[in-house]
Amino acid sequence: MSEQTNGALCAVPGGRIRYEILNPGAPGTPVVTVHGGPGTPHDYLRPLADLLPGHPVVVYDQLGCGRSERPADPSLWRLDRFVGELGALLAELDLPRFHLLGHSFGTMIAAEYALRGGPHRPEWLVLVSPVLSVRKYEDDMRQLLFRLPPDTAQGLTDALRTGRYDTPEYVDAAMVFAERHMCRTEWPDTLLDATMDTAAAVRDTMWGRTEFQVTGNLRSYTCTDRLGGLSADTLILCGEHDFVPPRAGQAYARAIPGADTAVIAGASHMPHLESPELFAKELLARIDAGRK
Repeated sequence: MSEQTNGALCAVPGGRIRYEILNPGAPGTPVVTVHGGPGTPHDYLRPLADLLPGHPVVVYDQLGCGRSERPADPSLWRLDRFVGELGALLAELDLPRFHLLGHSFGTMIAAEYALRGGPHRPEWLVLVSPVLSVRKYEDDMRQLLFRLPPDTAQGLTDALRTGRYDTPEYVDAAMVFAERHMCRTEWPDTLLDATMDTAAAVRDTMWGRTEFQVTGNLRSYTCTDRLGGLSADTLILCGEHDFVPPRAGQAYARAIPGADTAVIAGASHMPHLESPELFAKELLARIDAGRK
């Protein structure tokens, strides 16, 4: 198991978040992680510390979920506040050098932070299963629905039409989809626990009740027209069977000066859990090699 510090609290807009530094004595450049969700705790990213034993790995729970404070104020669940939250954490850490790794929804936060600049700038920006355009995301999800078995597709489309996400048909169909496109191996406890502990208030306000249709305040989000402004070395990682498909990651990369891409064979939306050795190899080949 990776060495870790005891958790610490950091004041951010709207409350306090809890963060930890895993592998604190490692000699490499620290990797600051931004988990997905919205509202899903960071726990499923903790295995990154074992994949990157030469690097300190910073993990934190965004406000409203996990071990961080959970204020009952829906006005806090806005992307701008989460970007400010990351900035406050980086100011608290005051790292002379660091890499920034976002996953899924966390790539919105990481990309926005890097685009806006500031005193703490990452050397590498790593975007794993990036969602940088909600419209593109929904188009890709519709394409996947067409390729599912008819009964599974029907269970999902019926729920989208009626707004009923508690039917046995939807639950069964969502499980089939998750086993194909979320995590194709046995789900570890870290992923199960994080999924079960998702803060519904945050998720529903920002995203909505289902992966397949965005109804929250992120529904019109895109940063694709600004990706040319990214100055950090950028790596985009997707799983071969990801519901953020490799072609989407490659399209984002083409808009970013000098960006690199990697597709993790056999994996889906959790490539660091499904194919950890290959994921670590692709990541370390960049961040341990210095600038491109």
